[in-house]
Amino acid sequence: MPYEEYFNAACEGLIIVDLSGQIIEANPAAERLFGYSEEELVGQPVESLVPMKLRELHAKRVQDYLKAPRPRAIGRGLNLAGRRKDGSQFPVEISLTYARGTPRGDLAIAAVTEITERLALEREARRADTLISLGTVAAGIAHDLSGPLQVIRSLSELVLELPSTTPISEVNRDLAAVQRQAQRAAQIVEEFLELARRNDKIAAPVDINNLVDGALLLVGESMRSAGIKVKSRLDRTLPQITGHRVALERVLINLLTNAQEAMQQGGDVEIVTGQLPDEPGWLHVTVADSGPGIAPDSLSKLFDMDYTTKSKGSGLGLWLSRRIIQEHQGKIQVQSELGRGTTFTIKLPMGDYSSS
Repeated sequence: MPYEEYFNAACEGLIIVDLSGQIIEANPAAERLFGYSEEELVGQPVESLVPMKLRELHAKRVQDYLKAPRPRAIGRGLNLAGRRKDGSQFPVEISLTYARGTPRGDLAIAAVTEITERLALEREARRADTLISLGTVAAGIAHDLSGPLQVIRSLSELVLELPSTTPISEVNRDLAAVQRQAQRAAQIVEEFLELARRNDKIAAPVDINNLVDGALLLVGESMRSAGIKVKSRLDRTLPQITGHRVALERVLINLLTNAQEAMQQGGDVEIVTGQLPDEPGWLHVTVADSGPGIAPDSLSKLFDMDYTTKSKGSGLGLWLSRRIIQEHQGKIQVQSELGRGTTFTIKLPMGDYSSS
């Protein structure tokens, strides 16, 4: 098939760009996709087809591509978005081909595909998977709640039967135990409710450093009271991401709480944020503790739904944390060595994202 016939008949949007970033040709599919005529597209910078808040990042990706041009997908692992003439945005996949030495000079050809329908199907699949998982989790919830509820019932009956001459210190000791068990039961229930509510949250701009500040505000005092020194090194130049603020904050609080529980005799925790130098377009949040570490045979099971290294744990915290990060198209990794502490690293894309 001659070039012109293929170019005009292709189902994906094809946009040809010169090395200065100017559009020199677009096929009918690209016109329909972005809502422009070819006359309107030709001569425009390719960034005009990218949402405003992503243009700087997109320009950097283009520069990185031109340093080592080759046929490949752009922004692999990130959620990319296009911008139509009317200002609306839509998710896309882009693959680039570099054409060297053409009569019009060296060119880059972008094949753009809208993936709105595919992402909708994936979200439905995740929701179905969540419903299946809820049945398994519910069985675990019932099992985990039976322990603290039994203690609460036994101790409350004991307190009610105490003679009036019982020293107040003994009464307070038993009431404190009841309170601890009630808090444990409440945490188990909250984790289950959080799982059930996951798909009802609205994605919005999130400053990852503000999330760290908020998490430390909630648990920092408790950690200091436990003899844990908390340090932070935050890159305040990081751009906002789009995500679920409460869900991401919950992940940070869970990691900090786990670190505190692992260091019964006190220790150090450091939180670091920044961009990933070897992975352009990604940021990281690292939570490192000086605790006892995790045994190698436990590391591979750490994020399993029903697995916990704690004597009093539901096994849901890290499983739910990984699920939240995965829903943000990110990754959560752990490194640990016995006697040398544990480090959790969260990696999140800085591109536009919406899972709602």
